Amino acid sequence: MKKQKSPERIGLLIDSILSERGYLTACKEWDVVAKWKDLVGEKIASVTECTRMEDGRLYVKVTSASWRNEISYLKYEIIKMIKKETDCTSLNDIVFY
Repeated sequence: MKKQKSPERIGLLIDSILSERGYLTACKEWDVVAKWKDLVGEKIASVTECTRMEDGRLYVKVTSASWRNEISYLKYEIIKMIKKETDCTSLNDIVFY
């Protein structure tokens, strides 16, 4: 008699397929861009727009130079928080422009 395999969780199965095909990192990076507002909160989101992520860098457009200066002091805290709240391990830097 053959031993039955227990079912796999769908999320793990999807991650496995995406990983095998080389899309998992891109999906996790896009997730950070899409969730920017929820990740950083209303105050920061109201003066920023997360536009893209390339080569481990998150690009964030800021409404003014004074806000860009203020937010740049929070860069490493934001990176740490994003890594904690998401599964995106490829994030290394944030470019505020």
